[in-house]
Parts: sequence; C-alpha cells; structure tokens
Amino acid sequence: MIENKHDKYAPFESDFLSVTFNKQTGGIAFFGVESGGRDRDKHASYNLMLPGYGGVFGAFKRSLPVNMEIKDNTAFFENKEGSSVLYNFLDDKTMRVELDKINHKDIFSTRLSIKTAPPTIWTKKAPIQLKSKNPLTTYKTRYSLPLIIHFPDFGRIEISSTSKDIFCIEELQMSKDFFGIELGGKNFSYNHNRIHALHFGSSYLTFKSSKPLDKADLTFKVLKEIYPKLPNDNDESFNGLKRNWMNAFAMNRELYDLGDNIYFHGTGHLAIHMKSDLLEIMNEDYDEFKIIRRTFEKQVERSFKESQAHDGEVSVSYFGKDKVNGFGCAVDSTPGAIISLVGISKWNLPFAKKLLPNAIKAADYLMSRDVDGDGIFESPYPGDYMFQPSEFGLQTNWWDNFAFGHKDIYFNYLCHRALRVLCELLEKLNRQDEAKKYRLQLEKFDKSFFDTFYNPKTGLMAGWISKNGKAHDYAFTFAVSMGINEGLIPDDKGREMLKTLLNIMKKQGYGDLRFGIPGNAMPVAQEDTICWPCMSDWGRYENGGLNGMNGYHFLTAMYKVGLTKEADKILFTIMDTYEKEMTHSGLMPGYCQSVDWRTKEGVRCGYNYLADNYYFLLSAYTGKYKVEHTSVAK
Repeated sequence: MIENKHDKYAPFESDFLSVTFNKQTGGIAFFGVESGGRDRDKHASYNLMLPGYGGVFGAFKRSLPVNMEIKDNTAFFENKEGSSVLYNFLDDKTMRVELDKINHKDIFSTRLSIKTAPPTIWTKKAPIQLKSKNPLTTYKTRYSLPLIIHFPDFGRIEISSTSKDIFCIEELQMSKDFFGIELGGKNFSYNHNRIHALHFGSSYLTFKSSKPLDKADLTFKVLKEIYPKLPNDNDESFNGLKRNWMNAFAMNRELYDLGDNIYFHGTGHLAIHMKSDLLEIMNEDYDEFKIIRRTFEKQVERSFKESQAHDGEVSVSYFGKDKVNGFGCAVDSTPGAIISLVGISKWNLPFAKKLLPNAIKAADYLMSRDVDGDGIFESPYPGDYMFQPSEFGLQTNWWDNFAFGHKDIYFNYLCHRALRVLCELLEKLNRQDEAKKYRLQLEKFDKSFFDTFYNPKTGLMAGWISKNGKAHDYAFTFAVSMGINEGLIPDDKGREMLKTLLNIMKKQGYGDLRFGIPGNAMPVAQEDTICWPCMSDWGRYENGGLNGMNGYHFLTAMYKVGLTKEADKILFTIMDTYEKEMTHSGLMPGYCQSVDWRTKEGVRCGYNYLADNYYFLLSAYTGKYKVEHTSVAK
C-alpha cells in the first residue's frame, strides 16, 4: 500500500520493490529493486535513480500536476493540459504505469545513480548503436521492448509495454570535469586512458515512441534471481551465489559482448574462457540465459574471425586487423579462445564445428610455442624482471602486475587445458588422427611439467621460470590449485601443497578469507612487479590482495583433494560476504577504489570493476557438488 503521510513524497515498499513518488512533479524520486526479497534495507536505502533527478514522464516535464489522488495501491496525477499518469501496483513485484492524453513521443526518462550504473540490459532483438551529437557521449544504444535490466547487487527488472512503438535509448556520457585526466603510473594502455572520464560519468535511460501517442503504458516487474540449478535450492547459505551469479556477465555496449566491464570487451581477450566456464553449466529455462549464450557465441566467432593472426594466435591486439607488434598483448587469449569454443560445443555443437578449423589453427600456434621441444610452452617474454625490454613489448597474462615470462605456469596451464579439451572434442567427432598430435604433445608436457616448475625449497610450484633460469616463487595459490584441477599434480601431493599455502596465509594474517583468495601468499619482490605503490605494495591489488576470481581454482582444488571441511568454511564465508556487502563498484570509482580487489582488512584496492570477481561462484558446482566440467580433468 502507498503511504501518503508526507507533504512532498509518497512511498510504496515491499520486500522486492521500493518506489517513492514526488507529489509535486508526478514523477519517481526513488526506485529500488531486491530480486531476492531478503534485504529490505538495501533496496530501501540505495536509489537506483540519480538522487535529485529521478524518473520523469514527458508529459509532465513542462507542466506540473494540478490534480492528485493517492489511495491503496494506486497514485494518479493530472496536469492542466489533461495529461495524466496512473501508477498501479498489481502485486509486490509489479508496477504498471498508464499515460493518457499525452500526444507525445517522449514517454519516460531517468538518470541512473553512478553507484550502480551502468546496469546490463538484455533484449531478444539485437540492440542498435546510435550516433550522438554530444562529444562526451561514449555509447548511445537503442533497445527494443520488452527488456530486462540487471542491476548488479540488486537484481533484475523487466520493462514492457503493450505498444510496439515504444523503445529504450541508453546513453553513457563522460564527465567533462574529469576528461583528459590520466590515472596511474605508466598508464599507456589504450583502454585505461579511454575509461578515465567515466569514473564519474552518467548513465541515461530514455523511453520513446516512434510516433506521437495519445495513450501509453509501461510495466515494471521485478524478476527473481537466476542461476544454475542447485541440488538444495532452499539452502540460505547459497544466497550470495543467487544474488551475484548474473553479476559476472557485464556487457560491453559498443560490441554487445561479455567483457571484464563495460569498456573491456571480451573479443580476443585473456579472460574470455571464464565466461565460457560459467555458461557451460547454465540451463536454458530462462530466455535471458539463451540470449547470453547466443551473445557469447557471436563474441567467440568474432575472436576467431577478427582477432586471429595468420599464424593462428588470437589476441585483442589484432581486433579487425592483421597481426601487429609481434606476439601481442595477452598470452592467455589464444588458449582461452579454444577453451571457449569447446565450452560452447556442450550446448551448441553445430556452431562449434563451424569454427573448429580456427581452433585447430590456434592449437597449432600453441604447439609452436614449445620452442625447446621439452613439451613446455614458452612465452616470448624473458620474465627476468618487470618492464624488461622485449621485442614483443610488455608481457601480459591475467596476472598483469607481475613479470611472468618464458616458462609461465599460468599460460602453460591454459595451454594444457586448451589442447586437452580440444582433443576430447575431436575424438568425440571421430577425428582421432587430428587429435593424436595434440595427445603426443600433452604426453611430453606431462613428463616435463613437475620437474620444470616444482620448487624443492618451498615445496610449491613456481609462478614462472625466467629466461635466465631463475624460479620466481611467491607462494602463488593458482600455481598449485590449477595444476590439481588439470590433473598435473597428484591429489595427495596437491593436498600437502594446499595445506602449506593455507598455513602461509594464516601466518600472514589473512583470517577467514572473506573477500576471496590471494594470488600470491608471499610478497613479490620489487623487481618482479610494477612500480606504483597504489597497486604494487604488499597486500594490495594482485600483490596479495583478495579477489573472487582466484577463489574458483583454489576452492575447486580443495574439494578435489578432500579438504572439504576447510573448503566449505571458506566458500560459504565468501558467499555470505557477497550476499551482505556491495560487490559491484558502479560506473568506475577510480583506480584502487573498486571492490573487485580488497586488502585482508577489507579496504578496496581494485583498479576498476572486474566481472571476473564472480568466477569463484562456479566452485559451488564443480567443487562442492562435483559437477562434471571441462575445467576439471577427469
């Protein structure tokens, strides 16, 4: 029921929806969503609309209401021209808005709060990119109705209309006050410079009609949380998973693909396989899942067709053009593209078969990276120290804070997995002869792997062996856990290593690991990391900071070797944190200000919002419930 006890405002509040009307304008002053219906304080405290702007109906922009009637679950406003808006709450999740005598193309507009913007918008019809006369506009996109808006940390709402003429335009604008500011030391990356002005930018949504309408309607309906099916769906300890699963699918507006965030697209990208891993276990009971999968298929197709060099390498460096600048910028992206395509084969085999020649070409490129013939794949970067001069430029794998190079264990894990799953697909298609050469390479790899990376001084696996022969070992947690999951480290030996890492983290004061798992449990030497204290000091960002992405490998490995009690405690502690705290940083809060990385004390230390943060949720399935998955070797 709408409360009408205040001179200026009238609120409606349920467990799922909070709406406050501005009685002086007839518009919406506050809008909050809670798809889980669990945390009323959250959606009653955080306004998804920009405070002071709210939501405005076109018919009331120039003429304020003169008549008003609020009772029960309806609110009616009428201006002197006779235009009216009727709000009707059909239930605790649904608000229907009916407009009469408007004779207008402008239906409704709102400006979203930068704390939650931009959300991800999904529609069945592909969106259309529009040009803007505003030089500060970054993206201007047209969406058809019905559409689903996903607000990270809050939930999903569907907006529909009975009129086929109504559509939505989203416009992202940079802040002119911050335009031109460079944030961070050695900030030479194209993407980093490009996003700076959006740290305090604005996100606009406008609902328009293709022709003037006398009557119009919009229905706002809060949708329930969606996630892959759980064996015990009523278990409240999984609430953090239910709330945050969809947060992983951040949408890049320009290319309409799944990037790390709204600016980093996923085409030919080093994290593309993480999306595939999450999508592999998603069922298609919901249209939204179907849309996301189709979107990802197009993304992988572009990766191979537009980001693959003549020699087979796949990298964002080659997007839309031939190979330039040597090896490129991301060694992960070639195996990642192969892994992604095999993942797609689990739900769309015909599509995967169409791109199989590209995947084989990429696999042959990886084979060529075994330069010395020992079975281990060499990265072209020397890895002796950070910022070491190289004809290939600066090294980059997902852990871009460090000087990974030469025999890089992270790169090698992904290469091994890529060839392994490609063999499985080829054999499934009765192409054993083609799979044989990759099987032989894997056999050679398996024989060399442990002796290459095992460090007897620590009893752990080194992160990389640089070209000068030095082992760079800083208790990298993924260096152990990924090997366990890939079947390269025996479970009994892996269990011993994981216990060692847990003891190191305990001594380092990490506590209950409520914010994730650190990539390295010991400080990285200054010569092996970047020289910007904001992101390189011990305990900050990748140098010992906590992140959810790395939790996937670590927790899955713990379950695999039988550390179930310890894994349960960590997994459910992290999920409880993600249920109760804000885990999305909004439109770009600034370098070292985003919550995708935290210090062990909980201080935010991320460089921008990364959707990879939610990758750990997959371990609830592959680890806790041992769901068969391509990321875990049989």
